[in-house]
Amino acid sequence: MAAMPTTAYIMLGERCRSNCSFCTQRRENPHSDRLSRVVWPEYGERELIDALHHDRIFARVCLQTLDYDGMVEDSIRIAGQLSDIYPVSVSMVPVDEDDMRRLKDAGVEYLSIALDAANPEIFTRIKGKGAGNRFTWEGHWRALRTSVEVFGKGNTHLIVGLGESDEDIIGVMLELRDMGVQTALFAYTPVNWGNPPDIRRYRVIQLARYLIYDSGISDFHFRDGKLTGFEAGGDAVESAARKAFMTSGCPGCNRPFYNERPGKELYNYPFVPDMKIVEKGVSDAMDYIAL
Repeated sequence: MAAMPTTAYIMLGERCRSNCSFCTQRRENPHSDRLSRVVWPEYGERELIDALHHDRIFARVCLQTLDYDGMVEDSIRIAGQLSDIYPVSVSMVPVDEDDMRRLKDAGVEYLSIALDAANPEIFTRIKGKGAGNRFTWEGHWRALRTSVEVFGKGNTHLIVGLGESDEDIIGVMLELRDMGVQTALFAYTPVNWGNPPDIRRYRVIQLARYLIYDSGISDFHFRDGKLTGFEAGGDAVESAARKAFMTSGCPGCNRPFYNERPGKELYNYPFVPDMKIVEKGVSDAMDYIAL
């Protein structure tokens, strides 16, 4: 393998009651053993927990729950059996403050609530009423604010390539940063419709994310929604680029080949890329800005 996963990703639930239009696990999709491009083989709970206790090869455990009755109870039970050995993250749909506190008491370190979309119109179409779901843009933001209050930090996912502008996604990341919410970037994987994002555009959004969170940069320039420049010196860009193109997420998360096909250029590198890759990534980003 080009890279072993550094986090044990565990999907909980048999079927999802939500119908997010970009997801292979959506309610209206025929039964699938995939999430994004990844096949998820089925294991019994006891077998899984015993194996994780026996072979401590991961830096983290991430419970990625489908939307189903019992998702909170299942997450609490499993996290409680693993959090003495591993840092535990949970990714789930919004839940109330009491459930968040119960998850924290069970040992959950990070709770991720995925926005996925970078503006309310796209959110409504792919995740909200337009997709046949109960979710709202405002409700997800409320849940993220509550998660920061409960856990002291927050986490979300944003997908590049759903029709958003650069100004949309960079503006959302700035707002999330100021709230205390980290952003994990994904490239849209066309498992249902559409095309993946231009790799040059993805590189510049990755670079912007890193500068926002790790260098505190807030000054970006746009024309008709497209990024045309930002206030950062060459040294800051060079320093950021060494890590900007790697997988973003909780500590210890590398998600190998979640977004990309083996043999193709990687959107998110699950390892530290060499300088040739970094230089090409910066060149691609600058070429996109100059378009």
